[in-house]
Amino acid sequence: MHTDNLLDLLPPELIPSISKYLPERDLKNARNINNIWEREELLEQILHFLLIDKSLYPALFVCRSWYRCAVPSLWKYIKLKGNDLKCYHYFPDDYTYQERDRTRLERFVKIMCEKHKPAYVSNVTHLEITYYHSLSDRKIKNIVDTFPNIIHLNFKESIGFGDRSLFIIAESYLNLRYLNLWDAEAITDKGLCAIVRSCRNLEHLNISYCRNITNESLFVIADNCHDLQEFHFAEARRITDKSICCILNSCPNLRKFDIAYSKGKIKNASTLMQRCLNIEYLDFAGVMAFYDDALIVAIIRASPNLRHLEIGGNDIGDEVTEALAHTCQKLEYLDLSGCTFISELSICNVIRSCPKIQHLSLGCCNITSTTIKEIARSRPNLKFLDLEGCRNISKEAMDQLNPNIHIENFDEDYCSDSESSSSETESEDEVAYNNDVPPPIITGTAETPNDFITAFNDYLRQVG
Repeated sequence: MHTDNLLDLLPPELIPSISKYLPERDLKNARNINNIWEREELLEQILHFLLIDKSLYPALFVCRSWYRCAVPSLWKYIKLKGNDLKCYHYFPDDYTYQERDRTRLERFVKIMCEKHKPAYVSNVTHLEITYYHSLSDRKIKNIVDTFPNIIHLNFKESIGFGDRSLFIIAESYLNLRYLNLWDAEAITDKGLCAIVRSCRNLEHLNISYCRNITNESLFVIADNCHDLQEFHFAEARRITDKSICCILNSCPNLRKFDIAYSKGKIKNASTLMQRCLNIEYLDFAGVMAFYDDALIVAIIRASPNLRHLEIGGNDIGDEVTEALAHTCQKLEYLDLSGCTFISELSICNVIRSCPKIQHLSLGCCNITSTTIKEIARSRPNLKFLDLEGCRNISKEAMDQLNPNIHIENFDEDYCSDSESSSSETESEDEVAYNNDVPPPIITGTAETPNDFITAFNDYLRQVG
């Protein structure tokens, strides 16, 4: 094919993207733009960036060399979506499903059953099949037989397979780095342990809502997956303090750790923490296994790089928030919703001590206008604030907030109704907070000398 008129063949929408990714030195040294297309290495680089920009498909039809270079890039990543949900489950807000998604999935399943496989199956490294409830053991066997070089598997909300599939994956994908088995209801410790013993390079593991997985698997993960960077085990049924600490101590590269809504026996494991952690993301929301705050405090104190913490719905006290204020100056996201035992003074201390905080959820916390004024004073650049169920806040305090803050779940009717009482409570708390002034002794209630002595003794006890 003659390349003199190659620019004329380019779809107009591709030209800006291609120009953006062409190295400047190649533009200067090339006699004309067609010299660049003839260099396959550079062409593959450009097509890779077009894939990232989701602009690769029009490039397939420019010429034969473009098609030959572009198709393998397309085959590296296969992303298929189903439309199946369990009862009472919901799709994510950004999830979209179209007719072409159904067609692509059906075509993929058909290819798996054929004897003659596509030419580029050896290039596939990433495979995602989500929300598909007919992903049987037989289909996974066909996938493994067809795609030998998979390192990324995402089966989120896809069911129909069990331990047999995990045994097949463990035997075939020794270099697996990413595995998402979210809500794979039929798998057990036996299958998962086979995976982690064989796939020792795992960096991302998600077994959230796998209700047949027990504490046993966590120790095997800690023993074998030392490169683990993300571990998600939401709604674990049987976890212990020792297994949690074992993973945290054995995985030095761990960045994300999620055991939200888990149950088990976690008492006091603070003495089991052996090292400084690189954790940046913690999700302990609604963990019913914590008997006290000691383990949470120990993890926070060992995590100076923590940026994201969800701990709502727990009966934690000021020890946790004080540890945050003292250690986590990089904190950007904090969810304390439903933590009713944390004092307002401690919440204000966190707000004041964490200069990078952008997202703050304080739903149903015991706060008043004092907290709102602390936000206005210390964190005017806050981006998100959730105040669900927070009623003792005055309109005056709310008006001091930066109007660019996105505020959710705040009921202005309660704000206006309780403005006067809120102001009184807020002013008393603020005086005590700013000046550390003890409560005043009430002299008018002592009718006899003995009454006065009793009242004075009570006052001394309050002062300390």
